[in-house]
Amino acid sequence: MALSGMRGLSVFISDIRNCQNKEQERLRVDKELGNIRTRFKNEKGLTPYEKKKYVWKMLYIYMLGYDVDFGHMEAVSLISAPKYPEKQVGYIVTSCLLNENHDFLRLAINTVRNDIIGRNETFQCLALTMVGNIGGREFAESLAPDVQKLLISSSCRPLVRKKAALCLLRLYRKNPDVVNVDGWADRMAQLLDEHDLGVLTSTMSLLVALVSNNHEAYWTCLPKCVKMLERLTRNQDVPQEYTYYGIPSPWLQVKTMRALQYFPTIEDPNTRRSLFEVLQRILMGTDVVKNVNKNNASHAVLFEALSLVSSMLTFSFQYVNMLLAGQLTFCLFALLLFDSYPLLFSPCF
Repeated sequence: MALSGMRGLSVFISDIRNCQNKEQERLRVDKELGNIRTRFKNEKGLTPYEKKKYVWKMLYIYMLGYDVDFGHMEAVSLISAPKYPEKQVGYIVTSCLLNENHDFLRLAINTVRNDIIGRNETFQCLALTMVGNIGGREFAESLAPDVQKLLISSSCRPLVRKKAALCLLRLYRKNPDVVNVDGWADRMAQLLDEHDLGVLTSTMSLLVALVSNNHEAYWTCLPKCVKMLERLTRNQDVPQEYTYYGIPSPWLQVKTMRALQYFPTIEDPNTRRSLFEVLQRILMGTDVVKNVNKNNASHAVLFEALSLVSSMLTFSFQYVNMLLAGQLTFCLFALLLFDSYPLLFSPCF
């Protein structure tokens, strides 16, 4: 909560922690809420520092499990503050206290939009995070075009574009009409050429949602998804920060294979062959190790690969390599009978 310089907030938190029982805590909270309510009635006499302090206190009280049914306007008004400390408080507290149907959010739409289309990346991130957390059809209708522009902008840093992708995903879930398939399918294919794995991971989450509703519009994304899996499973040009216990970006691998499951067939022989090689590499290369975290990550990738092969057998059996089908059968059989089934791969294949 960035308590530095906020003595009143620090003292209040200390008082709460020193309470001997729940009744003492409630009395202290009620006293503080009464004080905040009184101060807000004379809002014109409040300095930006004081308003920020009281809004932080409201959030802390809310986090303790108490109802905070006032001060929402004060929290929303901080969003339009010109300085970061006040704006940050406004965005964070509004995200926590208000839901998508709250009337006060309408008052903030123009300010949020100005922050999204502005040039201050910090303000853009604050706005995108709040919109992504709250969602709502009104936000979707008003802000989706601007969020899309940020996502495809070559001048935006990866940090902003990651947040834009996840924000657009939330808006799409609330109102699928905000994404025009005719104009967006090619954009999605271009986004899959992105080099930054953070942007790719967020974009892949968006793609999974899009293809689950209309896979036919996104066929151009299919070969690029396969190429991405090739890059990851071969550990080609994967930064260390995206390698989890020696496994190249397992989250992106899982999301990519999940997206591929929505495509019923892969008719291009080269793409199909590349995917088979990737899946065989996963099925045969998963080992059991003592490290639980590595096991969890590698098994998540393995299970998604099994799910993808199973999906391919269901929708396009005639295209599936019989060796791959045999490996799937063995893996499923081993899952039922053995705890250490990956250890059996090497002698059997």
